[in-house]
Amino acid sequence: MQKSETIETPVAPPPVPISKVALKALTELTGEPRFDVALHIALRDAVEHRMEKINEAIRDYEHKYEMRFEKFQAHGQAENIPNQFSYKVESDYLEWDGLTSRKKKLEKIKQWLI
Repeated sequence: MQKSETIETPVAPPPVPISKVALKALTELTGEPRFDVALHIALRDAVEHRMEKINEAIRDYEHKYEMRFEKFQAHGQAENIPNQFSYKVESDYLEWDGLTSRKKKLEKIKQWLI
């Protein structure tokens, strides 16, 4: 993390009524009867699950192009990628870029949930 970048925890919204169904589902899902704790656990698990899926997709691109995204991006700027301007390569680039951005956002969110 860069020194100038800080992680800010979002401000808590005012309390809202929770449906019995939502509370029961969270309790069953997490084994925790306290709503705030159960929600925290469910959110942490959801972020971890998303991170696993994103990391898997990133690994697929790294395997396909035999390099990490930063190197792929540098090769693209130098126009050293075969068929670089094809629809497939450009769409892979956009998807891969989106995955790396989403991963960074989820890493910040994960810090809030520690």
